[in-house]
Amino acid sequence: MERIKKAIPVAVFLFALGIQLATFPPWDTLTYDGALYIDIARNLAVNPTSFTYQGVYMMYRPPLYPYTLSLFYHFVHNPLSQLTVARLVSAVSFALTAVLVYLLTVELFERAVKGVLASAFFIFNALAFTMGMRELVHSEFTLFYTLAVYLLYTGRKRGSAVRMYLAFVSAGLAILTRYTGLSIIAVFVAYLWLTEYWEWVKKREYLVGFALLFLTLSPWLYLGHLHYGGALRPFKIASRVVTLDRPVSVLTFLKWLVDDIGAVLPALALLGFVRQKQDEKGWLLISWALIGFAMIMTVTHKETRFITFLAPVMGILAVEGVSLIVDGIEKAFELAGRPIKPWKKALTISLALLLLVPVGQSAFHLKDRWNITGKYDSHVLRYASEHYPARALLVSPSLYTKAGFYYPGAKVDMMLNRKSVEGKISGGYYDVIIIKNSKEYLNVLTSGRYKLVREFYDGLFKIFIRR
Repeated sequence: MERIKKAIPVAVFLFALGIQLATFPPWDTLTYDGALYIDIARNLAVNPTSFTYQGVYMMYRPPLYPYTLSLFYHFVHNPLSQLTVARLVSAVSFALTAVLVYLLTVELFERAVKGVLASAFFIFNALAFTMGMRELVHSEFTLFYTLAVYLLYTGRKRGSAVRMYLAFVSAGLAILTRYTGLSIIAVFVAYLWLTEYWEWVKKREYLVGFALLFLTLSPWLYLGHLHYGGALRPFKIASRVVTLDRPVSVLTFLKWLVDDIGAVLPALALLGFVRQKQDEKGWLLISWALIGFAMIMTVTHKETRFITFLAPVMGILAVEGVSLIVDGIEKAFELAGRPIKPWKKALTISLALLLLVPVGQSAFHLKDRWNITGKYDSHVLRYASEHYPARALLVSPSLYTKAGFYYPGAKVDMMLNRKSVEGKISGGYYDVIIIKNSKEYLNVLTSGRYKLVREFYDGLFKIFIRR
């Protein structure tokens, strides 16, 4: 039995990784942000301090994911191979997080079955499942966020100062993976205050832990001071960018959330939330879920993928929700004089597996929707890069980072209504111009410098080359 329990984490990892590899996204789906992370990572592979795209520092973007990719980009240079590497990094992070969900659930409830079911609810959470193979930061962010929570809880439970120190280091890495990771500080403080009141402030482990968190952030803060106009400027610019984006109300966000992950998983998580007691385990899950969600709700611009980092706690709470339902069924049968205690475990497993069906359906549906993101852009840009080499390009704004992805090393400008851009067009500076869904051609047609060579998708895209 012990041997089987030790093999479960390996089985969870292999299952989570295997299902991601089996549903690998096609080459022609590419996000704007994902292309930018790859573009930055290429520069970091050449110069570890060059967090830039097109010569402009992009430090309002979190650094850890591009730095992770840059380690591999020393050896991988083909754009589509680099895209595959970016997705594999996410897939491995996703699989490791599934293992952490299992381990944390076992630590909390001391039941391997609950751990496996919690991992299953995490794996088939539509957001975690979809982000688990994307060229985006969410899977790596979720990994470090979950690791920080796991290490803090187990460190306190076992009286291990080292684990608690590592929890704060992992929290720092979570912040460097996505700036909304700052919410983990509030989660830690709330959890410690609820369990120890102000006594935690007097303990050396936590003071050293926060010092280690600051040290983890310090190299990035120094680079911000050196290249970005201030140690905290990356955070300020990131906040400003999100604030200036399209506002989304809480009600609209909740509707989108149900559309993406379905109603079953949130309902189970809510039931599990209600089931929590005011003890160590309960306060941990309550702090993680409530404060993490509340922090995202304070952001002006919200997208459902922003709460992927809550998928692990949703998985744990979902299992607790199943347990609450089974408890209710047990009481109903007891009142009827027909106890079901010998069958309770089997009923819990059966009900969880039954409810995983609609949860999994939502996961595959959302992944299919994401698989068409950027499809037309990718087809056009790949065709252009293979048929029209260029050292300088002008593209519509929505193609800006993707053009850099398909044209490594090229100078890419956005098609903005500026005199400098019009001057470059008049002078024939650009080798290739790609216009998407735009009626504004500036002086591309009137300059006499460029000719239309190809249209795609009923004129949605137009490719011009220099005469």
